[in-house]
Formats: sequence, C-alpha cells, structure tokens
Amino acid sequence: MLAWLAAAGVLPAAAADVPPVFAIRGVEAVLQALGAAGARASEAVRIEAAEIVEDGSMVSLTVSASLPGVRQIALLADENPTTLVAVFDLPEGTLPRVQTRIRMAQTSQVIAVVEAAGGFFVARREIKIVQGGCG
Repeated sequence: MLAWLAAAGVLPAAAADVPPVFAIRGVEAVLQALGAAGARASEAVRIEAAEIVEDGSMVSLTVSASLPGVRQIALLADENPTTLVAVFDLPEGTLPRVQTRIRMAQTSQVIAVVEAAGGFFVARREIKIVQGGCG
C-alpha cells in the first residue's frame, strides 16, 4: 500500500519503505526510538475511544492535544504484535487532532505520544477487546 501511494505521488518515495521503528517491540523501546523516552503524562493529550470494543479489527479512536506547536502524534498499543501502530506528522498550523481506526490483537493500553514545542507528552487509555483483530 505504501509503495502504491509513493508511486502515485501521495507519499515521498522514501516513505514506501517501512521505517525500522515499526519493527521494534515494547513501549519503552519504541519511545526510545521515537526520542520520547522522557515523555510526561499530560491531561492536554486526550484519547477518545470506546472502553469496550467487540471486534479488534476496527477500533475507532480520536487523539487530540491542546498544546502549542504540536508536530507529531504517534499511537502505540502495548499488547499488539507491532507496538507502534501509527505516526502522524502535522505541518505547522494544523489542528492537533487525528481520527483513525486501528487493529488491536487483544485488550491493550493505547498510548498517544505527542511531540510539541515543550517536548513529548503521553496519554494512556485501556481498550478492552472482546474478539481479536490481528495476530
């Protein structure tokens, strides 16, 4: 899919290769790779999602931040086979809010990591999965 988007000119060609950070397992290791090892919990970062989801193949969630200078929002799921689920780079002036669907293998903590002008900030939310979505 990424290769197709790069060929269509939607993504730069370099984005067609999956970055090695997506192969890293474990929350702390991914945070280290993202440069966010010292991320602080913040109420300015919010994760909106259902507490219980029947099917882990399509978990809808929204992440928003009321912080100045948000540059990036990353999503992690601690129990997924691939800990890093998504990374969104936000151009200057963009509303710091992303809405997406992710796959979750099982009940997990979803962690939103926000890079803003003051450093890295995180929010966590447990989402319970009744049926698995990936594995």
